Amino acid sequence: MSENNYKMPPCSGPVAIPLAEESAAIQAAPAYDVEAAKQYIADMPHIRALIDGIPKDDALTCFGAFSPSPEAVEKLNAEIQKILADHHKVSLIMVDLKTRSGVAFHSTVPMCTQSTVKAIYVGALLNARPQAFEENGQYIRDTVVLSSNEAYESLREIYGKEPIQAWCREAGVDETFADPPYPRDKTARDMLKLWTRLYCFLNDGSDTANAGRYFADSAMSAAKECFRGRFPVQTKAGWENGIGDDAEDYEHAVIPARFTDGNPLNDECATNDTGVVYAEKGPYLFAIYSDYPCPYSAPNHLYGLTEALHAVHDSYPVR
Repeated sequence: MSENNYKMPPCSGPVAIPLAEESAAIQAAPAYDVEAAKQYIADMPHIRALIDGIPKDDALTCFGAFSPSPEAVEKLNAEIQKILADHHKVSLIMVDLKTRSGVAFHSTVPMCTQSTVKAIYVGALLNARPQAFEENGQYIRDTVVLSSNEAYESLREIYGKEPIQAWCREAGVDETFADPPYPRDKTARDMLKLWTRLYCFLNDGSDTANAGRYFADSAMSAAKECFRGRFPVQTKAGWENGIGDDAEDYEHAVIPARFTDGNPLNDECATNDTGVVYAEKGPYLFAIYSDYPCPYSAPNHLYGLTEALHAVHDSYPVR
């Protein structure tokens, strides 16, 4: 699929790790009612139109047919204000699929999307070429579970960017999203629209290899940690510490000024999370971007936002 002239790396072959040796979350996934999840697939064009029609969200903005409780909105806004008071940026959007409602904040601000793109690439690749799981299943597994840059970049070299370009066209996202391996100037709205396409792949029977189970235990995901044992999740986090990989003391590392100058093309500090939560009241999609450096030893800065977004979802009326 790639027209590049460079020598292709060796293929990884099928997944080499037996399923019985994977985490309990991966072994059990997808541990949710797939038939119930399918009912929302036909709604995805409407969800994308809903996202495109969100009013300007310089402040926390509610949109859609239903409104969350004032208490839930206040809780979420408090978490946002904590981040802003800490002199950091945050961008987020959540859409509840059952009520076709959600919340957004700075969702059109370009951000360093980092490794969240790997989820979209893997889904698009397998949708276009299901046999890729047999050809390079280990690369696919390591791209999702470990967020391995080497595995992901090998997939890009082997299969090119055409699969993700096709999903951008379907989701109404500018195809330049697919150009760099790690987009640094795209938005939470872009990512959520691409997750509407990934949601379809994971639930419409296209994922014949059941590769989606790996999204149940992707590394560094705040949603995975917050909802472990409570709700099934399929997520992909992305992070960047803003310092060289050879730094030995991340806790006291000095982040170069160019990484925090407000230019998303330079802003390589990121703690992000994206995905779908299959909650009791139904599934919801979310994307959270921040410019916090990767919290190797500190608590994930997105935990509070993750819980607050869930509280918003949970406050919508049952239909």
